Amino acid sequence: MRLLEPLEELEKKEEYLRQQVNTLPDEQRKAYFKELKLRLKDPDTYAALNWFFLGGVHHFYLGKYPLFIAELVLFVLGVTGLFLGHMSAGLIILLLVLYELPHLFFSQKIARQHNYEVSCEIYNEVRR
Repeated sequence: MRLLEPLEELEKKEEYLRQQVNTLPDEQRKAYFKELKLRLKDPDTYAALNWFFLGGVHHFYLGKYPLFIAELVLFVLGVTGLFLGHMSAGLIILLLVLYELPHLFFSQKIARQHNYEVSCEIYNEVRR
């Protein structure tokens, strides 16, 4: 994830990939779009999951299962600790919030970068 990459740079890479895909033979292009339809993630869904759900569900949506599990476990531990009166457990929650803030504000860009990487993988698979 490259949060500081300018959006224009990502758009240039996406356009270049589109041009490359258009040069594929019909059969490969058809296979590319068929696989792409199955594996692309909607940036709006990712953003909504990021805004409305706790515990890293947006990571699950992108298929980042270890990150989802780690974040969910830390969140549950932090909340449980707070309910049991361990005020230091609030530090876990605070660190999770600080970690998630960039994901929250750059969610559209993160999903587009994910889709670009998936598109490149599919393109390379189809070319073989």
